[in-house]
Amino acid sequence: MHFDTEGFSSWTASDDDGRGSCGITGELERASARLRQALQELAPGASGEVQFVRLDRYASDPSYIYGTTLLRLHRGKAIAAAE
Repeated sequence: MHFDTEGFSSWTASDDDGRGSCGITGELERASARLRQALQELAPGASGEVQFVRLDRYASDPSYIYGTTLLRLHRGKAIAAAE
């Protein structure tokens, strides 16, 4: 897959309780790792995604133009072990 060399990767994770986190990084692998880590800290059922973004050079305030979703993850419910 070919990406714009001026692009970044944005990651966002959230759960049904409204908790979550997000960030931007220059590396897809780092965004994927941060997303996985964030989902582990949220309640089962949480989900998140990594998107390709680039700076909007024509905006009056710094902002991003969001593009293709590169990765979607969903945290499943934990299965309790029998005691």
